[in-house]
Amino acid sequence: MISTRSDYERYLRDDLTAAGLSRWTFVQRFRRPEVHYLRVLRRVELLLAQPGPVARVRRSWYRAQLMRLSTRLGLTIPPNVFGPGLGIAHYGSIVVHSKAKVGAWCRINSATNIGLSPSGVPTIGDYCYIAPGAVIYGGITIGDRVVIGANAVVGRDVPDEVTVAGAPARVVSQKGSAAMMPDFVPVPRPAQP
Repeated sequence: MISTRSDYERYLRDDLTAAGLSRWTFVQRFRRPEVHYLRVLRRVELLLAQPGPVARVRRSWYRAQLMRLSTRLGLTIPPNVFGPGLGIAHYGSIVVHSKAKVGAWCRINSATNIGLSPSGVPTIGDYCYIAPGAVIYGGITIGDRVVIGANAVVGRDVPDEVTVAGAPARVVSQKGSAAMMPDFVPVPRPAQP
């Protein structure tokens, strides 16, 4: 969660790395609108941590910008859900519940839904790859370095370093997300016994 200016700068830097970019330019606002969306999202997160009337006015302005971008791009990602290094493969129909918690360096694809059920909302670990069309719901915990396959419906806990697929999702491989992540995402390898 962003609470200081240095946190904000780290999140922006990691989000750029997760998008395969080394720096931000104004032109990328149009070429990579999903990255621009992340920059506005991170600004809202920073302003939520700042007290005072000036921060409140700026927060309202950036929230309005975020809502406009959300409608245009089909992204519904609330503040303070994802850790640093969020990678949005491409925009379009991503819906995330505001109480979900997702770790660092996760990559999410279009037509994905992370939502609520009577048991609660999901908690997703670090370095997870969420393929297109995945549905993740309920008070479940998904481990680190997990691959959630295309169109998977995940409603049960998932251990670390596996691939799940199907509806309902089940473990189909003991391979984690290292092979699925782009080369520019620094996925740590688990310790060998």
